[in-house]
Amino acid sequence: MKHTRKMIPLYTRLCFRRILTTKESFLLCNQRYSQSLKSNPSHQVLVSTTDDIYTNLALEEWLYEKENLTDKSILFMWQNKPSVVIGRHQNPWLECNVPRLRDCGIDLARRISGGGCVYHDLGNLNCSFLKAKPLYNRRQNLDLVVRAITSHWDVDLQVNVREDIVLEGLYKVSGTASKLGKHNTFHHFTLLHDVNVENLEMALESPMKMGVQSKATESTRSRIKNLSECDFTIDFMSLVDVIGHQFYKEAGVQGEIEWINPKDESIFPGVSEFRKLAEGWEWKFGKTPKFSTNRTFTSDKLGTELSLICNFEKGRIHKAEIVCDCSTTTVKDYTDTLQRELLGQRLCREDLNQVLKVHDLSHLVRHEQLVIEWINQCCVQALCTGV
Repeated sequence: MKHTRKMIPLYTRLCFRRILTTKESFLLCNQRYSQSLKSNPSHQVLVSTTDDIYTNLALEEWLYEKENLTDKSILFMWQNKPSVVIGRHQNPWLECNVPRLRDCGIDLARRISGGGCVYHDLGNLNCSFLKAKPLYNRRQNLDLVVRAITSHWDVDLQVNVREDIVLEGLYKVSGTASKLGKHNTFHHFTLLHDVNVENLEMALESPMKMGVQSKATESTRSRIKNLSECDFTIDFMSLVDVIGHQFYKEAGVQGEIEWINPKDESIFPGVSEFRKLAEGWEWKFGKTPKFSTNRTFTSDKLGTELSLICNFEKGRIHKAEIVCDCSTTTVKDYTDTLQRELLGQRLCREDLNQVLKVHDLSHLVRHEQLVIEWINQCCVQALCTGV
């Protein structure tokens, strides 16, 4: 007889585990975590002990997919090391500087929710409210956070008509997005308390804006400001404490803030598979909506003009047209070959640099060498592959 494993509710799996409540405990990511007996099974505040974006997004998705939220709600909070997170329907090459992120060791991730592109680092708190569909209420969640903060610190914070949390009526401190399923929902948003603004601006400055046509969702840029600029005592740990207890207070229950290890398969069976998909190229880049580029380059030194038109589908080059006004047979043959070799290539450094690397040109006349090298440089720039 075949036996199937029954999904045990999260509060039950945690019921024999202890609560970690200090910053030192927060760093013990490889231990098993537990829940206080005071915890209320109908409402839970969970805080991640990892700063890995893929792991945190994986657990959020796991909770959304696996938990029965009919009679319970969850507030999940976490922070990430430097990373850029795009919405489900966005184009990463248009939203951020993909080559620069790679060179700087900044992770790029795609959410399963919609919305715009955001930058994360350890100066940003992420809040995710997971509830049954009938209880879904974005404004209510945002108001709860504003009440929690303004009741503890003297800051001018409010929710505007666009459902952004704004500081001093002008500065955006939160980006928000949602996912609604048949039964479960989540509403998550950022909360800037001490984010590195210079890194944020660098990471979100795309080098591929020129000559691009795309139907992907575009982000709206806003003026931002850190909460810590108003009060230096506002930090990750204090925000977790204040918002977490406000969540329990407004639910009318007693509860503890539970520090959890999102990688723990004994509590979250199968979560590693969610993470594997979140980190994969096909999800991050292959899910990009169709788009095209049309760029023209001119070299006064060489007296040459180049036109490069590319269509992209699923993050790969679907069509390439390269036209150079240099009339020599050698250059024409080279562009014809390059067009064919670019087809089907992923828009990433590993694939394109193999195609765009210049081979031995010593048998050509000097002008032809320079033109071919320049063509490759133009392609690298247009396709934003880096060097």
